[in-house]
Amino acid sequence: MKNLLCFRIITFGQAAKQSTMRRTIMIKLIATDMDGTLLNGNHRISKENLQALQSSRQSNIRLVIATGRIIGDVADFIEGYGLDPYYLTMNGAELHDPQRQLLHASYIDPERAKSIYAIMRKYPSIYIEIYTDHGHYSADSRLHTYRGLLQRMREVRPGANLLSNVLWSLRNPHYRHLNYLHDLNMLWNKNIRIAKFITFSQDTRLLQNLQNELEQEVSHIAISSSFRTNIEINDAAATKGQALTDLTKRLNIREDEVLVLGDGSNDLSMFQAFPTHATAMGNAIPELKQAAAKITDDNLHHGVANAIYAMLKKQ
Repeated sequence: MKNLLCFRIITFGQAAKQSTMRRTIMIKLIATDMDGTLLNGNHRISKENLQALQSSRQSNIRLVIATGRIIGDVADFIEGYGLDPYYLTMNGAELHDPQRQLLHASYIDPERAKSIYAIMRKYPSIYIEIYTDHGHYSADSRLHTYRGLLQRMREVRPGANLLSNVLWSLRNPHYRHLNYLHDLNMLWNKNIRIAKFITFSQDTRLLQNLQNELEQEVSHIAISSSFRTNIEINDAAATKGQALTDLTKRLNIREDEVLVLGDGSNDLSMFQAFPTHATAMGNAIPELKQAAAKITDDNLHHGVANAIYAMLKKQ
């Protein structure tokens, strides 16, 4: 009887130890969206979020900035914070290492791009930007583009007045480096590869009609959004989830060793590919919250920092 009792004590002790081991989390990579996630209402990384990212870096956790932006916009901005991340840009169309070297790319087939553009042109009130491997372009006049940019600012900077938005957009590198074209053949003739089409409109019904037509008429595309007033069109292989999967295979990192953070529909593929620690912001769209394993605070209350610290406590 004494031996049996001893055996049971050892068994229960081993089970407790195994249970503790199962609760231990070892995160090796953090992938975070920018707008609405890492950035606050002033489009900056808060002191709290920055300190959390620096703490994770000291723990040898790699960082991936996963965004719909082009590499020039995001890398110039992020490098000022000294974070040394990988860059997953244009919704996964391109993946760059910390030195901006291209590791992976998925571009839109030229004929398919022409079909997308032709359909978008049927909606004259929208303005169109085209992201490529050689910068970004407006397909509209400067006046129409600027009207579109001001519409876009209402979503990006909802608390700002008109004059503030005008001055902000004039100073913003994205708009200062915007190229203008009147003929899409300019891109084909220069052998420039298109990664993404993006458009904004306050008329969300119009955007839904556009999305429906694109989905019906054009195959092998991925349509997502960063805000409720925009849609973004990529090649079907160009998603944040697929690009992040490619990177984790390169780095030999498992799915359950990745923390992903986001707020919009263009983050959904990351949540589906890396569900174990998928964390939605408090301001995330309902579909993303439904797909999340956890929900943190919103981007105005350092939700990224709070999620990282909660994870680091379990390491």
